[in-house]
Amino acid sequence: MDAPSQPTGPVAPPSASYAASVPLGFLLHAVKSRLWYRRELRVYVHALDDLSQVPRYDIFRRDRLDDLRYYERSSKEQAPAHLYRKAAEERRAQGFHLYTFVQSGRLLHYGWLIERQTRGEDSWVEQVYFPPSETAVLFDHFTHPSARGRGLYTQALCSLLHEARDLARARQAYVTVFGCNGPSRHVIEKLGFQHEGSLYKEKKLLWRTRYAMAGRGEFRTALL
Repeated sequence: MDAPSQPTGPVAPPSASYAASVPLGFLLHAVKSRLWYRRELRVYVHALDDLSQVPRYDIFRRDRLDDLRYYERSSKEQAPAHLYRKAAEERRAQGFHLYTFVQSGRLLHYGWLIERQTRGEDSWVEQVYFPPSETAVLFDHFTHPSARGRGLYTQALCSLLHEARDLARARQAYVTVFGCNGPSRHVIEKLGFQHEGSLYKEKKLLWRTRYAMAGRGEFRTALL
């Protein structure tokens, strides 16, 4: 996904008055997040041979790009509206499928399904993982803040599991989540996804390393 443009010329340092107004704790946290951290991307898999215990919901619409006219940036992690709509068009051109839930003129949830993927790349941890053949991938889900607590992420994952089996004819579905995202991890694990493995990136000042750990069985990865 394209990132918002950044200044290309020299940027003046913050004024002394601005620096003095920023809490010391905030500054220390910002420095630590760049120079001293441990990132984890967790990869989960769900077999699709038996979904009898997974309910299916009919509130999500498939491949309705026009629903993105209701897209609004309500989190700093989201792209600006015009960039997200452009990225969505590119994804559809690649055969990815968009699922949306709109209510009262507001996009309350969206998510994506890739029918087949054998290579998953993540720049956040600078690594690649390789799902087995006949794997579908569920990704980029987001619930609008006004609709959180209604179980929309759970309902979306359930629906897309059925879509991955019935329409994509996949044998298993993958989903990834950042290790620090406790609420999403809880939903994923409660639905029966199994931890396939984790990709890590660690940095301590000038020292940096990247590695992977299997959750069960073989977990093929590579560095970017």
